[in-house]
Amino acid sequence: MKRVLVIVFFFLTSFVLISQPIFSTPEQDKFNTIGEEITELEQKLDDLSKQKTTLASQISYMEGQIKVTGLKINQTEEQIRMLTEKIGRLEVSLDHLANLLNRRIVATYKKADVEVLALFFSSERFPDFIARYKYLKVIQANDRKLIYAMETTRTNYDDQRKEEEALKEKLEKQQSLLARQKKDKEYLLGVTKSDEKRYQEILATKRAEQQAILSILAGEGDVAEIGPVKTGESIATYINGASACSTGTHLHFEVQVSGQHQNPANYLRNASINFEENVAAFSPSGSWDWPIIEPIRVTQEYGETFWTRLGGLWYTFHTGIDIVSGSYDNPGPRTVKAVQDGTLYRGSVPCGGGTLKYARVDQANGIQTFYVHVN
Repeated sequence: MKRVLVIVFFFLTSFVLISQPIFSTPEQDKFNTIGEEITELEQKLDDLSKQKTTLASQISYMEGQIKVTGLKINQTEEQIRMLTEKIGRLEVSLDHLANLLNRRIVATYKKADVEVLALFFSSERFPDFIARYKYLKVIQANDRKLIYAMETTRTNYDDQRKEEEALKEKLEKQQSLLARQKKDKEYLLGVTKSDEKRYQEILATKRAEQQAILSILAGEGDVAEIGPVKTGESIATYINGASACSTGTHLHFEVQVSGQHQNPANYLRNASINFEENVAAFSPSGSWDWPIIEPIRVTQEYGETFWTRLGGLWYTFHTGIDIVSGSYDNPGPRTVKAVQDGTLYRGSVPCGGGTLKYARVDQANGIQTFYVHVN
């Protein structure tokens, strides 16, 4: 009788052990405190984002982003630590219970008939036999419950393993984001030379450039058809130095299909490419030759860029890529070439008190390529 009660008690306490939460109150309190700090800082960032009109406020905003990301990293690390601890305890409990259950199954089910007969002949009275038989049935029922509990816990264990892996991936992304945010801040201080006037000039130029490019894509301004052009044929040169709506030398190259923006990297072939600081590297996967002479330096990528990350002050998505030939120390020829056969157009739109000139080639299958900031 005592043996039966001990086994039942052990199974019940073991089930409680593997079912109860592992996170202690101090750990959970720390996790919640970090979450509250994040919420408070994000609210402040939201307020600050509405007043980023100066270099100082922009830097404050970026510093706030860095702090929030750092707190999120701390929070994720705490989640991983707590989950890893819980998984470790579950492994010990499950292994121990599995070994015990294997022995119980052999004893209870393979010898069930013998135990019933043994109980019958060892009982002095029939009521004793009934009572002891009921205890045997309780053990068997508990075995079945334990099997179910173990399977449920095993599934939960597997799910927590997956959650742990997902948290580790999340942590890697957060750490990458933090590194980028810190780099963005230093880059902004570098390009502006911590000068408010220069910062405002850059903002004005970027705003005007984006509006002008949207005008070009909409077919506004002056445009004239030149005639047929072949792949690789020279169609212009890009401007050297600052010009209308440009803070420096570069060709803005854009691809549209049926009026929709496309990533030029999907059309251009792999080549000798260098990426300017704070430009996300990419691998071209197309077949077109580049519109400028190699080696190529990319000064702004397609989509989200350093400039679009400054709170969307002038635009939130860069619709093309900005490129130059050669390097800082050894600039290449500024020749601009057609990337495919088509019909060449030349045009211009007003921009920042000057005139922004461009070339456009209408290619087959509704594809248009744009070459902006050219002579």
